[in-house]
Amino acid sequence: MNENARILIVDDDPFMREMVSDVLGGIYRVIPAENGSDALMLAQAEPPDLILLDVDMPGMDGYETCIRFKQADALASIPLIFVSGLDQIDERLKGYEVGGNDYVVKPFNPQELKAKIAHLLGMISERAQLKEMASYAASTAMTAMTSMSEMGALLESLKKFNASIDEKALAVAVLSCLSLYGLGGVVQVRTPEKSVSLSGQDEASPLEVSVIEHMSGMDRIVQFKNRMSIHYPHVSMLVNNMPMDDADRCGRLRDHLAMLVEGAEMRAAGIAAENESRWRGAAIERAVVNITKMLAEVDAAQRQSKLSTAMAINEFTGDMERAYICVALSNAHEDFMVGVVKDGLGKILNAQSAEVDVQNKLTGIIRELKDIAGTDKR
Repeated sequence: MNENARILIVDDDPFMREMVSDVLGGIYRVIPAENGSDALMLAQAEPPDLILLDVDMPGMDGYETCIRFKQADALASIPLIFVSGLDQIDERLKGYEVGGNDYVVKPFNPQELKAKIAHLLGMISERAQLKEMASYAASTAMTAMTSMSEMGALLESLKKFNASIDEKALAVAVLSCLSLYGLGGVVQVRTPEKSVSLSGQDEASPLEVSVIEHMSGMDRIVQFKNRMSIHYPHVSMLVNNMPMDDADRCGRLRDHLAMLVEGAEMRAAGIAAENESRWRGAAIERAVVNITKMLAEVDAAQRQSKLSTAMAINEFTGDMERAYICVALSNAHEDFMVGVVKDGLGKILNAQSAEVDVQNKLTGIIRELKDIAGTDKR
């Protein structure tokens, strides 16, 4: 698909058009346009697969051009990347508001630009498949809203949170609950292991992620025009269509959504704790296996040492008996030597006997550790 993809480059600077064409020309079919009007005419004649749109242009700037594209039914779904020398949050927010998918700051890195284009093109087919599903979900949400109160929707949402087993499932549950109120937006769920950002039923665009991350440093609840953001340590939500024409309902939704995100925050903290518990459990299991192996080796070494000692004593006893004959001791001397040897060997045997209880306890501990680690195959 990439080789046949058409990229419309809109920039009033001929040098920039040529430079971008050189970067992308070997990969995509490049269509240059020097202003917004020409870009609209070219797109209507042959709709591109993606648009690279300069922001600062004379006459109709990039934001106005984007609005014109989004107003045309045949062109509204084309992914669009803004290219600008400005990197303020206001510029990014404006790009998000008019419908942009991403934002690249000049001078840009060619590899970064290629990666962003490839990512957006890869999402086109997925968006087409999800369009029918999104329509069905919206219909289902409206039906659900007619059969339950706003508070009932909140309680139902909290139940779904408890059933969420990971970060993505929780993000999907939050968006599903948001749709019960007829609202849409972006949700981000963060744990030490993973961060998931979703918009509708799809992965959030880089620009949406950038906006929600910029706003995470603001107050817990921030509302501007028909958008409202709510942020907790593990969960952030950006609602993009609050009903500003109905002040009472807007106030109720503000309270409900605050409780909604707080409930999601509690479940996200639980998921993070469960991830940590699984990690610690695996680490403990590995430690038990290693300790069991080490103690088994110690046990075997001690038993081998006892066996070697017993064999050495038997050999020593035989050597002494033979020595008595060779040296021709008197009976008194022989009795004396036998007594000394027996006394020494008796002390050695007594010392080993005292270790038997400790050895048996060590063997019992090894059996218990094998049962815990599940390594005993007998």
